[in-house]
Amino acid sequence: MSRRKHPSGAKPQRPGPGRGEEATVRTAEAPGRHWLRQKWPIVRFVLVLVVLMGAFYAVSATSLFQQRFYPAYMELNASWSAALLRFCGEQATASGANLSTPRFAVQIRRGCEAIEPSVLFAAAAVAFPASLLARVVGVVGGIVALALVNLLRIVSLYYVGVYWPSAFETAHVDVWQPAFIIIALTLWIAWAVWATRPARKRLDPRVA
Repeated sequence: MSRRKHPSGAKPQRPGPGRGEEATVRTAEAPGRHWLRQKWPIVRFVLVLVVLMGAFYAVSATSLFQQRFYPAYMELNASWSAALLRFCGEQATASGANLSTPRFAVQIRRGCEAIEPSVLFAAAAVAFPASLLARVVGVVGGIVALALVNLLRIVSLYYVGVYWPSAFETAHVDVWQPAFIIIALTLWIAWAVWATRPARKRLDPRVA
């Protein structure tokens, strides 16, 4: 049996993968290659949130924050609360972080000033994938809203102390602490729904 020669000295070549095989290879590589790209909004949100909160905790540990800003903000909370109580007809005065009337006295302690929840709200708004305007609204609106809620908490606890002193600690710890978290979370979700409305409307014109 004679051996056939390839014309023009060409050597036999192994058939390469067709387009279908190339597509199969690319599809098989896609999940690993594009996972980060697909999850990037979530990853970015978590990273930015962690960095911002880490920066806050670093700043809050400084002597300037502890000795200057924090006491001043506590006094401001007491002054605002006293003003609100005077508006309600109480003879309220504020001295430092202490709020007092002839009927009852309240001391605003660490953790009762809503700084950390407000910073967390603002950091989550900054980290969220929304427009610059929506983020500014989230930061400013969230801080103001939580400050008002905190004033409501202080004033309501004052009246609990006046009319039901035995329930003061229960109202302070068991009622207002989880209630404040729920209110802050609800406000943030409501803001996030509002902030993403333009993008959702572009994808689905039926979005109200």
